[in-house]
Amino acid sequence: KETNMAQFVGLHVETDKKGEVGVIQSSFGTSGKFRVHFPAGTEARDGDKLFLRFRRYANDPDKGIHQTSTLPKARMGTRVANSKKEKKPPGSASSRGKQGQQSKKAASPNNTTKNDKVPAKTIPDGKVKSSELTGEISALKGEVLDNGKHTVAIVSGLFGPEVNIREKVGIKVKVLTTNDIGSISGPFGKAGKCKVSFDDGVLAPVGTKVMFLSS
Repeated sequence: KETNMAQFVGLHVETDKKGEVGVIQSSFGTSGKFRVHFPAGTEARDGDKLFLRFRRYANDPDKGIHQTSTLPKARMGTRVANSKKEKKPPGSASSRGKQGQQSKKAASPNNTTKNDKVPAKTIPDGKVKSSELTGEISALKGEVLDNGKHTVAIVSGLFGPEVNIREKVGIKVKVLTTNDIGSISGPFGKAGKCKVSFDDGVLAPVGTKVMFLSS
């Protein structure tokens, strides 16, 4: 009950029997429960176990959680009702809320091409480093949309602490595993981290790589 679920939002979990992959969306109530979204559906039932598999590296100053699993593509299907759960009467606040959520379609991420170029990074001595520069998501923030995605991600590794990130506001970045496109909206702290806003939301676990898009 005392666990802060915010640090686990966006992480992947797997079912015990078939290894179906889902993503933690938010806490549920005050008894330590949480919501998990399975894009391709799941055959898990009450009492089945879920596993949270991750790695932490000893020399990582951020003590970040790293996962190698990937979410499957969303699959169209029908919802199987739980026979043990009481059905809400039509017109109740709960049933209206569910109907509103089902009527809204998840927004598709922007398409990008394989020829996207990575802008060079200026380092303190004024020279230009011409290698591909990537950062990683260290936290998910902001509002949770109806499609389960967050509107803001905290990204580390794109800039050094000496860079004035306010001058970089508006630069586009892409999440490598999901192709979600966002733009830098400001600094976060004093260690070179930045806030990235996603109009259509982002659904990627902590540790996922991001990169700059060419202007």
